[in-house]
Amino acid sequence: MQRVLVLAAVAALALAVAPAAVAKEITKAEVCGADGCVSVDDADGRFALMEGGPPRTPPAAAPYYEVNMEMDHRGGGFSYTAVPDRRAYRADDGGWYEMPPAMVVLVAKAAARSRAFPAAGLIGAAPAPEPPADTGNALWPEGALIALVLAAGGVFLVRLARGSRRFGPASS
Repeated sequence: MQRVLVLAAVAALALAVAPAAVAKEITKAEVCGADGCVSVDDADGRFALMEGGPPRTPPAAAPYYEVNMEMDHRGGGFSYTAVPDRRAYRADDGGWYEMPPAMVVLVAKAAARSRAFPAAGLIGAAPAPEPPADTGNALWPEGALIALVLAAGGVFLVRLARGSRRFGPASS
């Protein structure tokens, strides 16, 4: 019993003397577009920018924003590329993830004050879909056959009309 009390006292003393864990706090959050960066001042919003979603396939290219976060812990921070139209973001490691709804709303709200970067500059997006195969002229050969039939029909009708005038009603 004494052993248990001694161990408990040593553990309590170690916890009391241990320095407090350094909490990571977001000191700066911004959404950057072609016109510059817009600061996100709302503390709750800053945490929404940190929420991660499940992995996903790269989206098709679309206008995008850069989101930058700075932490008070040893000058740390991170950034990612947000594509709100596709509800996707690309982390620094190159992986693509779903944007949670709160993140989409916050990025869109901040982005309303800045133009997006053009889709052409989005790195890691899915390749554009292949254009449909060129099937040639849509009027060939069916259109040519229809034109020949109509022309032959027209010639037939003209000759028929001329022939009926020649052999018209008998005159008395």
